[in-house]
Amino acid sequence: MHTPIFAPGQRYVSEAEPELGIGILISQDKRSINLHFPGSESTRCYSKGSAPIQRVAHKPGDTLRTEDGKEWVVDGVQEEDGLLTYACQGQEIVETTLSLDMGFSLPQEKLMAGLAGESKAFGLRRDILEARARQQKSPTRGFLGGRLDLIPHQYYIAGEVCGRHAPRVMLSDETGLGKTIEACLIAHHLLVTHQISRILIIVPDALVHQWFVELYRKFNLSFHIFNQETPCTDPNENPFFDAQHGIIAQSLLQGDTPHGAQILTAGWDLVIMDEAHHILDHQGFYLYMQALARETQGLLLLSATPEQMGVEPHFAQLSLLDPDRYYDLDAYVKESKTYGETARQVEALMEDGEDPSLLLDAYGPGRVIFRNTRAAIQGFPVRLPQLLPLEGSPAQRKALAKEFHAPEKVTAKSLEKDPRTACLWELSKTIAPEKILVICSTKEKAAALDQALEAHGSIETARFDETMTLMQRDRAAAWFAREDGARLLICSEIGSEGRNFQFVHHLFLFDLPLNPELLEQRIGRVDRIGQKHDIHIHVPFVKDSAQEILARWYHDGVDLFRHNVNGLHALFTAFHDRITQAIDQVQAGKSISPKALDELIDHTRSHCRKLDKELGRGKNILLELNSFKEEPARNLIQAIRDRDAHAELKEIMTRVMDHYLFSLDAVDEHLHGLTAETTPDDAFPALPQNARVFTFDRATAIAREDIAFFNWDHPFVSQVMEFYLTHGSGDCAVARMDGEPGVFMEAIFLMDIPGAQDLNADRFLPATPVRVVVDHLGRNLSDALPPQDLEPKLSPDNPAWVKQMFEVTRELIPDLLDNCKALAQNRAAELKTTAIQEMEQTLGTELKRLVTLKEKNPNIRDEEIQSMAEQWQALKEKMDQADLRLDSLRLIRCE
Repeated sequence: MHTPIFAPGQRYVSEAEPELGIGILISQDKRSINLHFPGSESTRCYSKGSAPIQRVAHKPGDTLRTEDGKEWVVDGVQEEDGLLTYACQGQEIVETTLSLDMGFSLPQEKLMAGLAGESKAFGLRRDILEARARQQKSPTRGFLGGRLDLIPHQYYIAGEVCGRHAPRVMLSDETGLGKTIEACLIAHHLLVTHQISRILIIVPDALVHQWFVELYRKFNLSFHIFNQETPCTDPNENPFFDAQHGIIAQSLLQGDTPHGAQILTAGWDLVIMDEAHHILDHQGFYLYMQALARETQGLLLLSATPEQMGVEPHFAQLSLLDPDRYYDLDAYVKESKTYGETARQVEALMEDGEDPSLLLDAYGPGRVIFRNTRAAIQGFPVRLPQLLPLEGSPAQRKALAKEFHAPEKVTAKSLEKDPRTACLWELSKTIAPEKILVICSTKEKAAALDQALEAHGSIETARFDETMTLMQRDRAAAWFAREDGARLLICSEIGSEGRNFQFVHHLFLFDLPLNPELLEQRIGRVDRIGQKHDIHIHVPFVKDSAQEILARWYHDGVDLFRHNVNGLHALFTAFHDRITQAIDQVQAGKSISPKALDELIDHTRSHCRKLDKELGRGKNILLELNSFKEEPARNLIQAIRDRDAHAELKEIMTRVMDHYLFSLDAVDEHLHGLTAETTPDDAFPALPQNARVFTFDRATAIAREDIAFFNWDHPFVSQVMEFYLTHGSGDCAVARMDGEPGVFMEAIFLMDIPGAQDLNADRFLPATPVRVVVDHLGRNLSDALPPQDLEPKLSPDNPAWVKQMFEVTRELIPDLLDNCKALAQNRAAELKTTAIQEMEQTLGTELKRLVTLKEKNPNIRDEEIQSMAEQWQALKEKMDQADLRLDSLRLIRCE
């Protein structure tokens, strides 16, 4: 057996890692050699006896390139002291002078150099490419990733808004219908489809955490929170360029602040503003938002009831969305009066069984505003409130007065004998094994209550407050969700933000907030669409305390414990002074007279009826009809369900992770464990924190927020597949097959559009694999040997035989490749023609529709029509440039 001679300067390639490029032998000892791979800046140490490397040795006829860029054809080869010298056109070229760019990056180069990989890796690559192309073209792309129940109205709104260029709309569904979810769905889809890259979310200070959690836990989107510590002192440095996705509290933009000035110049693709009805609360803030809206293409405003603050604030919001359309308040008021007649015409059409869509599209306000109501959507549980009046001593009432003004100072000792604590303890025993969600105003009170309950006996409790890390909160929520887990989850006010506890049917309000919007948020943790049971709302209060006034006002006046109520902000504004005056009177040791309390409740009840009537006028009928259309919603939901049910992703991910030596173990029917058998490559995508246990099942993911939900939109899934493809895995392979002697070539070409990512062109023509199979006689066997028939017949082969046979590398492979390319080009031309026709049909139909509607409905922006026309033209030009490139090869020999 010939013993190889190792010498510094020799060129090698790694059979295990050909993507490293050419390696240079730099040192050796008795047992090992060290290779440096300049192209990948890597060094490897190999055992001399079993090094998985192959010498780069060229043969006569090969083309070489030296370091100066010149190319030479090899006439002959000699070896001296381990180094190769090539005779080229009268010149002698030592291998140490060859260019290091002469790697084997192309599949055909690897094949002819004898560096082909495993056949099953080729099959996996092909399957990834085909599955990825299907998903890129699927209407579900960007809508799969949310850890969400498939609620039709939410997906309808998201689908409708995402179909527009640079959407500028108001999301104003009633509380509990999911405005935040809709906004996140829209943002997520636009990001996944590469239509936008930079997002800014502006929220009230108290909602920063809610939005962060919602985006991170439900959509795997990591947003940077901009705060007071964000440096804004250097005029030459804009910190808002450092993060593509950011959340900022409104307070940091109110007034002349450096944060506001630099955000204006940070170039956002989409701005989302929550609680937009507060836009006129602070002087100058509206002017600032006007400036920001002018600098931003996409704008989403969220407001639970768009007109609850009055016509002027509502018009101000609309003017932000489209200042050309909403330019004059008087003109808007005059136009609004016509909506009642339009509503009557729509209702008449519906009574006659006719479709009112054209009338709605032409005259309705739904192009700008989306508003669904609980009455229209339905599917909500019944609220069953139970007021629990409790006796309290004078000392306890005095302590309650202090607690009302300084809830952060409450102690466990003071709550041990608090009648509300005893009430909670008794309730937990009475309804066992039912679980109870307990919400109180501060983290200090939550901690104190948790400790105080221990004095009453043993009960499994979990705590959930802002002192805990996100992972700790996840674990607490998961323990509470387990059937055998905690019976009580004791939350601070943060428990009313960002988490849905739909599996809980009992809500215990340890105290009551002064703001009814905050109370509705608390109730909304359990009273949500998808809740399967009636919910019991337990409201304990000590008689003759401030909590009694609030309990009576909410229950008998606002009726908030029994029903969701619109216009809560306007209601609170109207009654804030009277409520606080009554509370101050009780806190001062004076009892409020029953007559005065009854009058306050009567006035509140009358005000609520009037407000509800105002908010239910004809215009909202148009909004509701335009805000949810059953057929497109049903089609999108069904497509998502079909994609969820398909086992393709699970099968491909299992194969990919196995390729990288990860072990996937079934924990149960829907849960899987993921462990690395070896240390992954440094460049391998980082595992998400919650990916050690994961699921492909949507229902399981919704119930278990502490585990990863793998789907086609999940960033880790995308990253792993991209890693596999870009690192050359499976791009060249050999295999054997029983049969008549001969050779087959299976080639995968990719048909894609260069530089069209921002046009969302892949919805019409994604990077589409074109598979071709030919034999040594040039016959097209692509249809005769489909993958499902071919793969079971193949067995592994040694790639060395390819390099050893001159006629194979110099004649057969080039001829086979030429035949494959010719066949693939014919198929590519068909794909391009079909894709262009589909694009023109889709965009052309929508453009004609918008132009026609523009004649009747000024809500159609000129910018939107112009943008669609420009997009049509740009896509046509780009799709004409679509080209074919070779992606991977497999050579199969039959014996």
